[in-house]
Amino acid sequence: MRILGVDPGLVNTGYGVIDTGVSTPKVVEGGVVRTRSKDPLEERLHTIFEAIREVIEELRPDVMAIEDLHSQPKFAKTAIMMGHARGVVVMAAGAAGMPVHNYQPNRAKSIVTGAGHAPKDQVMRAVAAHLQDEDVARNEHVADAFAIALCHAIISGSPAVAASIAASR
Repeated sequence: MRILGVDPGLVNTGYGVIDTGVSTPKVVEGGVVRTRSKDPLEERLHTIFEAIREVIEELRPDVMAIEDLHSQPKFAKTAIMMGHARGVVVMAAGAAGMPVHNYQPNRAKSIVTGAGHAPKDQVMRAVAAHLQDEDVARNEHVADAFAIALCHAIISGSPAVAASIAASR
């Protein structure tokens, strides 16, 4: 199974694509879609949509795993802005007929690191260990995207991912 994990954001949208079904999950590609805060919202959303659409078209993932909205009342505006970015990412998946699975960040962190409130550096180290590639997790947005993809792989019962986790313990 090829999984596209996405960490949506209006300034930085991280993505990570992994293949499962081998002895360990294999990195296909990861990156960040960046927009400039000075640009109009509609241009920024279009940039995110087109970039994710191109990733889907080029890499042909089977499924998308995306970070679900999360917010505290005092950060309502941030959640709304993230929701815009998340919406165009989900729309790109919908346009491709791709199923989308939503994961709360704490759930993904718990599954990948063992701690639901793991700090960014711990997530980055855990992702690098799971994927056996230190370079894939050098950017926190890419690491979060790979963590979401790994979370889906583990939850969906991939025997390859289960085996790699058991071997790393």
